Amino acid sequence: MTSTTFDEFRRGWRVLLAAAVGNGAGVTGIPFYTFGVFVVPLTVAMGWTRGEVARGASALLVATVITAPIVGWIIDRQGARRVGIASMLALALGYVCLTQLSGSVTHFYLAWLAIAIAAGATTPVVWTRAISLWFDRGRGLALGIALGGSGLAGVFAPVLTTRAIEAFGWKGAYVALGIFIGVIAVPILLVFFHERRDGLASARAPAARAEPNSLPGLTLNEAVRTIPFWKIAFGFLFISSVVSMVIINLVPLLIDRGMSPAAAASVASVLGLAVLFGRLGTGYLLDHLSGPLVAGVLFALAAGGCVVLAAPDMPGWTLRLAVISIGLCAAAEVDLVSYLTGRFLGMRAYGRIYGWQLSVFFFGAAAGPFAAGYAYDQFHSYVPTLKIAAGSLLFGAVVLGSLGRPPRFAEA
Repeated sequence: MTSTTFDEFRRGWRVLLAAAVGNGAGVTGIPFYTFGVFVVPLTVAMGWTRGEVARGASALLVATVITAPIVGWIIDRQGARRVGIASMLALALGYVCLTQLSGSVTHFYLAWLAIAIAAGATTPVVWTRAISLWFDRGRGLALGIALGGSGLAGVFAPVLTTRAIEAFGWKGAYVALGIFIGVIAVPILLVFFHERRDGLASARAPAARAEPNSLPGLTLNEAVRTIPFWKIAFGFLFISSVVSMVIINLVPLLIDRGMSPAAAASVASVLGLAVLFGRLGTGYLLDHLSGPLVAGVLFALAAGGCVVLAAPDMPGWTLRLAVISIGLCAAAEVDLVSYLTGRFLGMRAYGRIYGWQLSVFFFGAAAGPFAAGYAYDQFHSYVPTLKIAAGSLLFGAVVLGSLGRPPRFAEA
C-alpha cells in the first residue's frame, strides 16, 4: 500500500466501516442471504410450494429495479447520508411487519415489494458513491472492503438465522433480524457515514469542489450512447440472474442432495466466506490488473461451479469448491458494476448512471429466482436451470472481458 493510498485509508476508514455495515445490513446483504433459510419453514407453516416462496425474492429484487435509478438521481443532488439512514430504519421495521403474514402468498409478495421500495436506499448505489469520492488510488480495495459487508452477512446470517428459527420460529427470526438492523446498523451509520464534501479523492490531481459538473466523466445522456455502458449492463444482466438464482436456492438445493437443514446452512456459510474474502481479493486485483480481465476469469470459473452443482453423486469437497466459485462470482459482480461504471463512465453523473446499471443488474437478479422457482415446480429438480446458468455465466464473461481499456478521463 503506497503512502498516498495509506493516506486515503487513514482519512476515510470511518466511512469505509459504515459503508461495510450498510451494505451488510441492506437489502443486498442480510435480506438476500437469509431469504433461502426461510424457504422450507414457510412452506411448512403456510403450505406454499418452494417455487412460490422463492418467487418472493423476485418481488424483493423487482422493487430494487424500480428504485435504483430514482435513488441515484436523489443522491447526486441531496447526498447519500440522510436517505440511506432513513431507508435502513424502514428495513428494520419491515422485518417486524413480516410477522403479520397470513396464508396468502400474494400478501407475502406485496410485503417484500413494499419493504424493498422503502429500503431502496440501502443498496450499493448509496455506499459506493461515498467510497468512490473518498478513494482513488485504493478505490478497488476500498470497494472490496465496503461491499465485503454483505460477505460477512453471508457467513454469519444464514447460520444464526437458522438457529433463531429453530429456537423461536420463523416469526421470531424475522423480529431478531429487524432488531439487529435497527439497534446495531443504524447507530453506526449515524456516527460514521459521511460523504466527502471537498471533491473527488485523488492523489494525482488537486481536489475540486464536489459539484456534479466538476467531476470527471460523462453525463447520463452521453453514457447511454457508449458501447461500454451497454456491455456493462447486458453482461451483468446475465451474471446477476445466475448468482441470485443459486444463492436463493442453495440451501434447498443442498437439502435435495440429502443434507440436513443445518448441514446445508453450514455449506451455505462457505459461500459467505468466499464472498467476503473474494471481495477483498477482487478489490486488490482491480487496483493492480485490468478490470475486464478480472471479470472474465472469475465468471468463467463460476460457470464451472454450476456444472459441478448440476452433476450427480459429487463428493462434499467438490460441492464446496463449486459453492466457493459461485461465492467468488457473487463477490466480484457488485464490486465490478461499481468499479467499471466509475472507471469507464466517470463520476460526473455516477449516481444516475450506476442507478440505471444497478436497475438492470437487479432485473436479472429478480428474474433468476423467479425462473428457477418455476422450473423447479415443473421438473422437481434444479439441474436444468444450473446447466443454463453455466452458459449465461460464460456469455457474461466474454462480454465484460471485451471492454478493453478505460477512457483517458479515468486516468486523470
